[in-house]
Amino acid sequence: MLTRLSLRLRVFLFFAALALGAVVVILGSLWFAASRGAADNPASALMTGGIMAAFLVTGLIITVWWLFDENVAKAIERLSSELRARTHATVNAQMDTNPARYLGDLAPAAGAVVETLSDARGKIELSIAEQTKRLEEQTAQLGALLSDVQAGLVLCSAAHRLVFYNGPAVELLQGTGRPRLDRSVFDLLREGPIQRTYKRLLVSDENDAELLVSTTGCSRVLAAHMRLVSGALGIGNVPGYVLTLRDVSSDLRLHTERERLLSETVNSLRAPAASLRALLDMDEAHPELEERLTADIRREAMELTAIVQSVSMRHDARQDMWWPMQDVRASHLIDALRGQLGDDGPSISAPTVFLRLHCDAFALVNILAALIERAVESGLAKAFTIDVTDDSPGALLTIGWQGGLMAMEMLLAELDEPVRDSPLAVTGREILDFHNTDIWPQRLKDGRAALVLPLHNAQRTTPIDLNASKIAERPTVFDFDLLNRVPDGSKSGKRLRDLTYVVFDTETTGLDPKGGDEIVQLAAVRLVNGKRVDGETLNQFVDPERSIPAASTKVHGITDEMVAGAPTIDVVGARFHRICEHAVLVAHNAPFDMAFFHKQADRIGARFDHPVFDTVLLSAILFGQGETHTLDALADRFGVVIPEEDRHTALGDTIATAEVFQRMIPMLEARGLDTFDAVLEAMQKNSRLLREMKARIG
Repeated sequence: MLTRLSLRLRVFLFFAALALGAVVVILGSLWFAASRGAADNPASALMTGGIMAAFLVTGLIITVWWLFDENVAKAIERLSSELRARTHATVNAQMDTNPARYLGDLAPAAGAVVETLSDARGKIELSIAEQTKRLEEQTAQLGALLSDVQAGLVLCSAAHRLVFYNGPAVELLQGTGRPRLDRSVFDLLREGPIQRTYKRLLVSDENDAELLVSTTGCSRVLAAHMRLVSGALGIGNVPGYVLTLRDVSSDLRLHTERERLLSETVNSLRAPAASLRALLDMDEAHPELEERLTADIRREAMELTAIVQSVSMRHDARQDMWWPMQDVRASHLIDALRGQLGDDGPSISAPTVFLRLHCDAFALVNILAALIERAVESGLAKAFTIDVTDDSPGALLTIGWQGGLMAMEMLLAELDEPVRDSPLAVTGREILDFHNTDIWPQRLKDGRAALVLPLHNAQRTTPIDLNASKIAERPTVFDFDLLNRVPDGSKSGKRLRDLTYVVFDTETTGLDPKGGDEIVQLAAVRLVNGKRVDGETLNQFVDPERSIPAASTKVHGITDEMVAGAPTIDVVGARFHRICEHAVLVAHNAPFDMAFFHKQADRIGARFDHPVFDTVLLSAILFGQGETHTLDALADRFGVVIPEEDRHTALGDTIATAEVFQRMIPMLEARGLDTFDAVLEAMQKNSRLLREMKARIG
């Protein structure tokens, strides 16, 4: 019935009831004291009545305060939190107005505002989605294409921070620790060569330069091409730069081996050759020693032959590595062959092939084109098929046609010709020798003639999906907003959106890190410029070096078999510490997770002294300490869906925590808590909740 009255009338009746109750309590207390007191001592009766009235009025006020707090103050707090969540955190779930049912038309009016705002936001988002759809498609296509580029590409800001990197760059730099957005390039590559080249380009008229640089971790030597990029890709008038990286460690190693082999050959042959020459001279000068000299000459000749055979075997074993090779998709090689033959050339049909070949594609295309043209000129065929099949660890390239076999004399004659358009005077035979392979005519099972060419190094690939939203195998990661960020190493005074965060979660053998419980799974994601970086995720089982209790397995589903063979905490912890470099850590109930890392700090070899944001405390700031602050409650409050199969897994809870935290940032900013210092101070004010969290872990 009360909900049908106006809010003003309800407030009036509320205070009228309070006043009436106070009057009734006072009069009742005085009557009770007077009826029980002595007639000759009215002062004592009055005193008793006053004391009783004071206690009863205090109780009445406390009761009224409790009712007011539950149904008005807390209701207003909840309503304002719900409004902020839907205004600033883009929560679209229907608002629960039941707690504010005694606030008159306020709750329905707020619900109507939220519904109108949600409708308007939906229309705007739809319009923006339609306008940006093509841009997203182009971005996805660019990512798909760049994921297949074989060279390592790294874009750095003028402050030498990573803004862009592709999959091959990750592979080239993996011995130094994975590249990450906003990480200093000098953490991965030696600073000297890059700084000198960059400064020289800044003061010269040149825009690019070649340099050699080594990685910081494994001292891998990389050939780099630096090109300055300016305009929108620089900080003011100071340009950033692109590094194109290629591993030349293997090239230098092969060059060293070849030089060593040549030097050993010369040194090995020098003494036997000199001895043989001396014996021949002695044979001419002393014919009477012919029999003895013949034996010595035979011995020296045999030694010389053994040396030549040994050198030859060593040379042949590495023959397919002396020559510069590249990784090329088989489909690209076939397309290049079609281009070499021209539009007026013979017909070439080939199935789609998902193999990457390690070869000199330029030379092979020219050799195959010359052989096909020779077959056409000889009248053998005018239409050809090309099949590249997996022949692990290599591949088999077959050129087939209907007709007669190519004569061996014709094949050998063509292979003895110099390779067309080659800057070096090498023949087809030499190119095949460099690949440590051969080519021969063969009759296929279906009766067609063919030329068969085996290649010894190939690997399977996946098709390029130009519509893919992300490339899982070789991700391209970038955030061009980082180009204009000037890092100063301090977090004090920084806006929340300008900080780099690492959101993480652990699964453990139990709840007592001091009692011997250990981490069994660790997951982490990075947030840069307020956005989650898809290509920078950690999800790793950890060997706890103890059994996992059945009760814990029921919670997270991790068994002893699943962690068997996994790296231990010293390895995983060190990797996690590198990921957390210069970042603010974010976790749900952070004291629990951090206790495990503090316990293992000496074994990991690093201290986790990073600043930490706890989503439990942030929830208390936004929704009040009286609310429920579990991850499930926050996810429901912010409209974050946690798939049931991902619940209580480290990665599932990490992603949910990250999404909740991303929605909290605009709500904190709306409260004026828009800097690192302001949020840290606000969290410390929730001392009671913080003490309770720490008490749970001892």
